Amino acid sequence: MKKFWQLPVVWGVIGVLVTGLLVAGLLVIFRPRVPIPDRIVHQLNFSLMYPDASSGYEVDPSKTSYDASSKVLIFHAKQEGVELIITEQATPDPFNDIPQYYPKLIEKLNGYKDFDSINGSVSLTRPTELKGGQTAVFNGKGTLIFVKPSRALSDDDWRAFFNSLVIARH
Repeated sequence: MKKFWQLPVVWGVIGVLVTGLLVAGLLVIFRPRVPIPDRIVHQLNFSLMYPDASSGYEVDPSKTSYDASSKVLIFHAKQEGVELIITEQATPDPFNDIPQYYPKLIEKLNGYKDFDSINGSVSLTRPTELKGGQTAVFNGKGTLIFVKPSRALSDDDWRAFFNSLVIARH
């Protein structure tokens, strides 16, 4: 009679367990690091979008806040002297229920250009409340995003920023 550790089934099970642990370990080691603190990410009810680290934009976790009552996330990203203030929230119901709601908002914000990014359409605006300063607006994937730069960006800079956004899985 063979001893327990000599049975092929036992070695098969051990092999599967070891392989599973190795794969799980590699996933933890190589998963992209979300630059927003976990304590905030776990409270979000929308798809978090943030610039990929390879884009050159660096998110400052110390300038990240989440208002649980309004369910609005605010964080800052910086690249080569330009700071972006990024506000994200779940897309409000009227944006989904009333087809003209979003276009009317963009009109009210003095929208001047639309372009497509890898995640969806972006509108560039110059709100009167910001004395004509730029603000970009994105509504897609269940997330409404407003981005205000510290200085005006070119159309190409805006495209590069929005094409760098990745979606955090939580």
